[in-house]
Amino acid sequence: MRDADRQALLKLLADDDTTVLQLLGEKFQAMGPDGRAFLEAVAQDAGSEAQPGAQWILQTLRERESQEAFARFCAGNATDLEAGCWLLARTRYPDLDQPAYEARLDGLARELRERLTGRETPRATIEVCNRHLFQTLGFRGNKLDYYDEDNSYLNRVLDRRLGIPISLGALYLALARRLRLPVQGVNLPGHFVLTWRSAAGGFFIDPFNEGRILSVADCREYCVKMGFEFRPESLAIASARQILLRMCHNLRAIYAASDEPRAEQFGRFIALLSRP
Repeated sequence: MRDADRQALLKLLADDDTTVLQLLGEKFQAMGPDGRAFLEAVAQDAGSEAQPGAQWILQTLRERESQEAFARFCAGNATDLEAGCWLLARTRYPDLDQPAYEARLDGLARELRERLTGRETPRATIEVCNRHLFQTLGFRGNKLDYYDEDNSYLNRVLDRRLGIPISLGALYLALARRLRLPVQGVNLPGHFVLTWRSAAGGFFIDPFNEGRILSVADCREYCVKMGFEFRPESLAIASARQILLRMCHNLRAIYAASDEPRAEQFGRFIALLSRP
């Protein structure tokens, strides 16, 4: 790259007009590795007036790449819920340190395993898990700001220990998988819950309300309160694909309410996940 070209790009990067930066982003993407290397060098130069613009473009490019990665996942089998949750989180936080978060989940599972003897009944097992997660560690449903987007991203649920039913459910499912517990998700209309299903019996778990144990009658009551018709299929086990689809519906609604362009991307993810 000629020096004159470098100076021209630096001048444009110093412009705080979003439209200009968006056009520049397209140009840098077309330049390939050389363009990315130039942007990264400017983004690290604290003394440059172009630093904020370079950082903004890099963030935008990383988000776009993360969106494409999640779209490919949605278009495929989408059978691994935890993998899907990390890819979903990257659409908003493309630089998240996934191995570090996975290590945190491993650590939480280890803490739970240390508290279980293996001789507990199914309900007692869940009560031990609930006590540690919700009472000792303070994970809880965000009832004060339910529609905060961060409630839906697994990394932020771990950071803040706050979530909504489906994201806290995804966290619980990730831990249950590590502990080899027969816990699965249920897309109950109006309220996502979990279910323990084994030869020893079955029951439902409400991750939004500190893991409260639910009966079929409780689940029916939730549906009625939310204005939904309760049917036997309302208690069917949800696949990873169905859970991710519900997460995307939630996020699209949140972004659409604030006129964020992200809503359009989530419409695309929903279309891909809705394919038979």
